[in-house]
Amino acid sequence: MKKIYSLLLIALSSVSFGQVTLPFSDSFNYPAGNLHETSPWSLLGTASASDHILLDGSKATFAGGGTDAQLLFTSQTTGTVFYKLNLNILSMAGVTDANGGYIAGFAQNSTTFGGTLWAKRVDDTTYNLGIEVRTGTTTNTTWTPATYTTGVSNTIVVAYTFNTVSTSDDVVRLWINPAPTDEATPLLTDTHTGTDLTSAPSFFLRQDSATETGSVEVDNVKVSLTFAEILSSSSFSQIDSLKMYPNPTKNNLYIETALNGAINVSIVNMLGKEVVNTNVVNNTVNVSNLTSGIYIVKITEEGKTSTKKLIIE
Repeated sequence: MKKIYSLLLIALSSVSFGQVTLPFSDSFNYPAGNLHETSPWSLLGTASASDHILLDGSKATFAGGGTDAQLLFTSQTTGTVFYKLNLNILSMAGVTDANGGYIAGFAQNSTTFGGTLWAKRVDDTTYNLGIEVRTGTTTNTTWTPATYTTGVSNTIVVAYTFNTVSTSDDVVRLWINPAPTDEATPLLTDTHTGTDLTSAPSFFLRQDSATETGSVEVDNVKVSLTFAEILSSSSFSQIDSLKMYPNPTKNNLYIETALNGAINVSIVNMLGKEVVNTNVVNNTVNVSNLTSGIYIVKITEEGKTSTKKLIIE
């Protein structure tokens, strides 16, 4: 059975875990592993052999070229969509590209990006940040006049606004460590011409080449439709102190949370078919009727939803 599980795990890396509903927040409270293999994140583009965005239980870390990961959400085509993250660039040593590289943004698909966040080396311990409406030529990046110091975490907010007058009039704005009253005064605004996104269905973290990407830590990602929500301290989507065990299992699945509401569980197989939809009773879900394999478990309580991978023996 171990060989079967290994093959299924390989297949899983190319399967989308589905969309999340906005607003959504993620504090990366996952077991150590690869981000693109951790629900609700999935692979963007092609996976590299070994260089992945890594999880350590509290944050995501990456450097150099390699696998990119995306968070799929309800696709946006109008208005403004925001993302926020805590960004700590630990070092810019080894970054030699004078144009820098982009490390986050919205993806229309695996090759069409917008609202991208850039970092450019000044020296090993300082850098500039920048934004672009569309990621094309790096000469269009709008850069911060100030430099930032490595090893210091900053709260980054980026907004992508869909406009309707033409196909090249969308706007991107950047705030760094903003206050709730700062919506009207972004640090940067980028309006350079270029074909606008027609939709924004995902947020991504990107490892550009080794000469463009420094050593990066990211935490507390949020995606939202308003400035007030993006700066809210509320955890929009993740269920507090969620425990799901044992995993693998073959009879009963135990689910515990810090909340006190009714817990609904939906289990979907790798063909996308829902095979269980039930409420948790005494912290227990009976899964003895499921065949051996890998499943995705969606757990909902008090309006919050978390998804996890489950192996049935």
